[in-house]
Amino acid sequence: MSCKEYKWYSGVPHCHTVASDGGLTLEQVIEKAKKSKIDFLIITDHNVNCKEFPDVDGLTLIYGAELTKHGGHCNMWGVKDVIDKEDYDTCEGYEDFLRVKTKAEERGAVICMNHPHCKQCPWRWEMKAEDVDVLEVWNAPTHFDNLECTEWWHEQLRNGHKLPVVGGSDYHRDYVVTNLLTWPVTYVYAKSNSPEDILDAIVKGRTTICFDVGTTFIDIVSGDSVLGDTVKLTDETSITINVKKLRRKHKLIVFDRDGECFSYTSKKTEDYSVTLPVKKEGFICAHVVFEPGFIYSKIHDIAIASRIPEQKGMDLPPLIFAQSGAIYFEK
Repeated sequence: MSCKEYKWYSGVPHCHTVASDGGLTLEQVIEKAKKSKIDFLIITDHNVNCKEFPDVDGLTLIYGAELTKHGGHCNMWGVKDVIDKEDYDTCEGYEDFLRVKTKAEERGAVICMNHPHCKQCPWRWEMKAEDVDVLEVWNAPTHFDNLECTEWWHEQLRNGHKLPVVGGSDYHRDYVVTNLLTWPVTYVYAKSNSPEDILDAIVKGRTTICFDVGTTFIDIVSGDSVLGDTVKLTDETSITINVKKLRRKHKLIVFDRDGECFSYTSKKTEDYSVTLPVKKEGFICAHVVFEPGFIYSKIHDIAIASRIPEQKGMDLPPLIFAQSGAIYFEK
């Protein structure tokens, strides 16, 4: 691909309004997104299709809906009338899910498995990477469940599934923090900010996830190849990992098919870059972790433990602060 034609666009792929259980109207969410200076926003209300969007300057709006059932939650992006009301009403078992998601795909939708390890609303249907186009590996402000989901994602990568990932704030309303809309934000390396190009880039795996707009950012390249690409493995193959705004005491961890293969803990806030040889087929991805302090622990108790009481007051392990998609290597 010609990288000169592409650029990074920031956005939120999982957001609710008063059309389901969100706290803001569509117009209020749009205004909040514009103030957040993101480039795209996907509206994904529970079990309801989007109404017609208004014309908005400076923000790409993308139609979506969140199929929300006891068996699991999944986003369906890119189509206004993605499925019919009877599909929402009658989708109960795993075979129902396959039927409904197939109908959505036939209408042109992209399917994303949402927060499968959430303690409150996990994925209870059969959990197969091949059933979806994308995985929401990071849901809401960074918390313990996302670590479990990351482990599952790595397992799928080891099994040969090239599974793209996004981070979704799953925005409903603000708790203490004044803008949870962009906790986290997904950056997409796309040809343009059109709905078609944004979704095409997500499906191709050209994504990286940040705690918020303008925070630590991870990119991985190998020659002219970018995240989501498959690189032909030779004796000369290498990757370069570029991390912008790596904070003091935050730790970069790089993974391949055998687990952690490199790490670096910053002694100061810096832009950091490292080039590493690639000797094995499989994948490379990376994330940055931090030790939650008193303030974030309190935010966690309010924003997360209010919905998942068993996590209130827990001793938090190192949590993810930035997370890249994967780049792949084959002989």
